[in-house]
Amino acid sequence: MIKVLIIEDERPAAKRLEKLLLEISTNFEIIEQCDSIESSIAFFKSGIQPDLVMLDVQLGDGLSFEIFKTVEINCPVIFTTAYDEYAIKAFELNSIDYLMKPISREKLQKSVDKFNKLSQQQSPIDLTKLVTLLDEEKREFKQRFLVYVGEQIVSVQTSEIAYFYSVEKSTFLTTHSGKTYGVDLSLDKLEKLLSPKDFFRISRQYFIAFESIKKISMLSKSRIKLILEPLATDETLVSTARTAEFREWLDR
Repeated sequence: MIKVLIIEDERPAAKRLEKLLLEISTNFEIIEQCDSIESSIAFFKSGIQPDLVMLDVQLGDGLSFEIFKTVEINCPVIFTTAYDEYAIKAFELNSIDYLMKPISREKLQKSVDKFNKLSQQQSPIDLTKLVTLLDEEKREFKQRFLVYVGEQIVSVQTSEIAYFYSVEKSTFLTTHSGKTYGVDLSLDKLEKLLSPKDFFRISRQYFIAFESIKKISMLSKSRIKLILEPLATDETLVSTARTAEFREWLDR
């Protein structure tokens, strides 16, 4: 039997989900229904491990992602949500799936089929990565930079920046219009201030905006060359250690 935990704060929705699951397969056994973050954490701390979790995104006491920050969950999760803002690509990682409410039997069947397929493959679960991505969604990133031009102060919008680069111990930014200014922040610190959706650290010297990429050339399987716009003064290569991550970033 496949042991299923349903986490849903609306009783009618939980009962309907249970009914649909049992209609789809007699191999499902609903072992528990939790209706809050608190009760869900208590369930997992009891040591009982389900084979599958059906998890509502928004519960009465907060977003269910908080559960993952307190307890370790090592089984596939199918999220359910009535809020389109949470239907993001992160839910499709590994064995994770999501269903928009109201849930139809057909859509649930597809998610169950995906669960069965992934269970056979024994794919790794990466809920930690999901939580990280969702935290990024909620964070507020730097919107503008103050730079100095002689005795004047200029405010540069982050959206205007093509890339940052370092020369020795100094950091500079270049705008899409080709202007360059000095910045009193290291690339390491800038990585924490800017959205990873929009900017990527390709090497120790360059931190680029997606919009600055004009051309991508594969020099080898592990070596990528970029042509940026405006054109950078140095050759812009993605470091070998960051190549795989860079590919993932491009495919978001």
